[in-house]
Amino acid sequence: MTNYQSYLQPLITAFGTYCSYCECLGKFDVEHVAPKSLNPTLATDWNNMLLGCMRCNRDFKKSNNNNRQSYVWPDTHNTYTLLKYWPDGRVQPAAGLANPLLQEVQNTIDLVCLDDSQQPQSHLNLARRVAFNVARIFLGHYQNETMTIDDVLAGATQGYWSVWYTVFQPHPEVCTALETLHPNTDITRP
Repeated sequence: MTNYQSYLQPLITAFGTYCSYCECLGKFDVEHVAPKSLNPTLATDWNNMLLGCMRCNRDFKKSNNNNRQSYVWPDTHNTYTLLKYWPDGRVQPAAGLANPLLQEVQNTIDLVCLDDSQQPQSHLNLARRVAFNVARIFLGHYQNETMTIDDVLAGATQGYWSVWYTVFQPHPEVCTALETLHPNTDITRP
């Protein structure tokens, strides 16, 4: 039997060095979308694996979902279009979603606590605020032509790619470059 930990490097190659859920840069677990404790036959199924930071995987998601149903997932849904990232660090379902999709997006936000603005330790909220501030500084320099796309990409390596996509929406050439930097983040996929 193959140890699922052997999938870590191929997952990093496929998804980059970012948490599939919160988009932070860091150390990751092989995260089983359908928990392996409840679905042992899926423990080494590639289609059941993502990268999860310890916060998302161990502190919040754990085995709190039985399967993929009633959620949206970063490997099968365009979460960029389903989530709204606010400059104050909050995350909410995107405007205009109807049920059942609206509820599925909220379920995913709740499952991994993507919006931790009301938590005693709001690490994600604070990190996204910083990312917004840094991305806006880079945007100003890019628009004043004192930074290149490569400079922007260097800044975006710190994670939270959805924040960078949001800030650089007026510049599709930068968004295209960001997609190259962050594999499997094609914001135009359905």
